[in-house]
Amino acid sequence: MKMRKNLTGYLLWALLLGTLFLSPGMIGLATVPLSILALGTLIEPPKGITVVRRISRREVRLGEEVEVRVRVTVERGMGIVVVRDPLPGSVALTGGSSVGVFFKGPKSLRVEYTYRIKPVLRGVYTLPRSEVTTRSPLGTRYLWGLYGEELKIRAVPRVLREVSVIETRRKARISVPETSYSIRGPISTDFKEIRNYQTGDPMKLINWKATARMGEVLVNEFEREGKKTVLFIVDAREAMKIGKESESPYEKAMNLVASMAHRFLRKDYHVGLYLLGAGKFIPPATGPRQLHEIVRTMMSFERVQTGEERLDDAVERLRRILIQYTPLVVYVSNILEGTWAETRRGMLAVRAMGRGRTRPMVVDISVYPTLDPGTGTLMEMEKRAIMEDLEKTGAYVVRWLPGEEETGRIVTRLLGEIR
Repeated sequence: MKMRKNLTGYLLWALLLGTLFLSPGMIGLATVPLSILALGTLIEPPKGITVVRRISRREVRLGEEVEVRVRVTVERGMGIVVVRDPLPGSVALTGGSSVGVFFKGPKSLRVEYTYRIKPVLRGVYTLPRSEVTTRSPLGTRYLWGLYGEELKIRAVPRVLREVSVIETRRKARISVPETSYSIRGPISTDFKEIRNYQTGDPMKLINWKATARMGEVLVNEFEREGKKTVLFIVDAREAMKIGKESESPYEKAMNLVASMAHRFLRKDYHVGLYLLGAGKFIPPATGPRQLHEIVRTMMSFERVQTGEERLDDAVERLRRILIQYTPLVVYVSNILEGTWAETRRGMLAVRAMGRGRTRPMVVDISVYPTLDPGTGTLMEMEKRAIMEDLEKTGAYVVRWLPGEEETGRIVTRLLGEIR
């Protein structure tokens, strides 16, 4: 723009001097370029712009690419058209270019191009509207504007779909009963408890002696045969969100739980989730939609500040589920001295409600050695003492240091302990 103003100024001075000194050569030298510039100002820059973008998928797992297809239409004007798609942070361009440059001639311009992007971190990303800049052929006029619609992409934790489980001859340390006590299966002959009558209970289940003695309708409840059940209790409190977002214990917990849940759902288990601190509960269910719901829920509370709910209180709130399903409970947390006692009480309560049929699993995620090797050594000494105490509750305790053991290996190790 500054160069064009300088050039115009020089030409005007040449025209003025040529006129004053009656120099035809100088007048001609100035008139021709000025005429061209004047003509350039009469040509409109490209207008009537339409930008339509399509993405190959709206939800991807980390490591997967998304193709963005851009279709640009320009109806009027003449000149250069530059289309630029600003990419949000943590989204990498892996193929093609997010900037398109075209020349619009006398006819309408219709072009299409593609590029590929890949989210680096989990989360919901917004692709802003396209920025379009147009200039007339001589650059004397230009326009700028935003076109198209915003697009949203959700990046979810990567699920390890193919995990090799090492089979050993030794007995598994954790077993999910073959006749899992799910509320969905047929009634067995194994007595469970006497409880209050609920609408829909068959008359044959009424315990008449207990009803007469207590003065209220009571029924016998029997175990139900059905599918095996796994309940993940994931700590969503602030101690799980330390360090970098991509390396926090909560990030590692999401990858671990998503991969294990996928494995269990493929075996037609019921899988449920409880987020400690958020109080969010997903009842046990089967099918691929359950995995999507579990991942979506964990992601929703990643950046949300949660309360200081205690594990033993949460277990008490889950009493009905724990008694009805007798699930394998997998507790994933970053256990510190401040949460040691509540974890111990929680595991004892889970064992009592399951009446010894299942052994809960505790997975302690520690990223401290990666954050600070000096402090991490002290933290690990403290954690070893905590884990030894938790093992006395009957729980199967696993310490996971993501800096030393990748997700695939820990998933393989844990699944190898469960039958």
